[in-house]
Amino acid sequence: MKRLCFVALAAMLAAAGCASSTEGATGEGRSPSANRPVLLSEPMPSTVPETTSTVATTTGQAEELLASLTLEEKIGQLFMPVISGRDATSVTSQEGQENEQVFGFGTPAEIVSRYKLGGVIYLHQNIVSADQVGSLSDGLQAAALQETGIGLLVAVDQEGGRVTRITDGVTIFPSASLLSGDVEAVREAGYLTGRQVAVQGINVVLAPVADIAAAGTDGAIGSRSYGENPAVVADMVSAAVGGLQDSGVAAAVKHWPGHGATQVDSHVQLPVLDITRSVWESRERLPFQAAVDEDVAIVLVGHLALPSMDTSGGPATVSSVLIDDLLRRDLGFEGVVMTDALNMGAVSDLDRGEVVVQAVAAGADVLLVPPDLKVAFEAMTAAVESGRLPQERIDQAVLRVLRLKQRLGLLPAAP
Repeated sequence: MKRLCFVALAAMLAAAGCASSTEGATGEGRSPSANRPVLLSEPMPSTVPETTSTVATTTGQAEELLASLTLEEKIGQLFMPVISGRDATSVTSQEGQENEQVFGFGTPAEIVSRYKLGGVIYLHQNIVSADQVGSLSDGLQAAALQETGIGLLVAVDQEGGRVTRITDGVTIFPSASLLSGDVEAVREAGYLTGRQVAVQGINVVLAPVADIAAAGTDGAIGSRSYGENPAVVADMVSAAVGGLQDSGVAAAVKHWPGHGATQVDSHVQLPVLDITRSVWESRERLPFQAAVDEDVAIVLVGHLALPSMDTSGGPATVSSVLIDDLLRRDLGFEGVVMTDALNMGAVSDLDRGEVVVQAVAAGADVLLVPPDLKVAFEAMTAAVESGRLPQERIDQAVLRVLRLKQRLGLLPAAP
């Protein structure tokens, strides 16, 4: 792999007014867990070590582990909620009350343990400093390992620009629109982003954005997009995925099947991508196909309708046509499918338990931010026990999650 021009990227960062703050991650007194990689201070090496894209796996490890799990443990692997708190075992009175109300337990570690969770996502309520985030990650991983022996997927939105959750101990990169056009800069930004958040215990980055901007307007995505030209966006997405996954984290490309040409924000209501299939094939498909060809670990499905392909007019997150038929069979994606946050306005009219059942039935593997985890967990259990949701579909989803965890080194060591 070609060594990138770090000087050019540094100049671009300076021109964009971006900052680098790595002292919190690597400064004196910082003692990263042995389970987390140590941040590299140099640019991406010319020979990249084995990572999520290239690491060899032990044949059958995920399959053997799947066979040993109870139904409760399997269902737990599919959920990735956001939990209140900045420490795994010590919370403020308000954080404890919020957790009790939403989950029935007070601390993040208890919630991870009791629900046998497969992952968590960090939002603003979890983040203060690099050291604090690293300690939180260590505590949550310890809770997961003690319960099931399976490590957690720990995710964060770290696109650059206005969607930057981690700000301490990292380089703050500009938006996709400002980096667009420079493949080397995009790849390097992805690589450094992954290395820098990994030292804080994060192993999934919800990026890059593969949405193509609407011509002549910011649309719902705006500067988060690499632009209006499908070929350019595809090149940038491929570079970003490659950089992130060469760093050792899993990339989650978003928002399938393409949110850029919509004016409506799915945080508020359901956007409709009102284009023909032929237009979609020539535009929106290209960046996602590029991500799949780059062996992206995760595709995040947006809450948007594409009526020209799914005449039901429902959100892609509960559409087997858009997930199983189009993404899996047509594009050939074999990795993990993650929903966008299930507490967003676009799916607020769906029952809190029903939405997770429909999403898994449609082909989703990871359920991001369920609005009520207790209700969702019970609904999933009831759907499997009644036969409405086949055991094979659950096993298929869990196996994909376990295979990703195997690539990330999160499964128990083989005896």
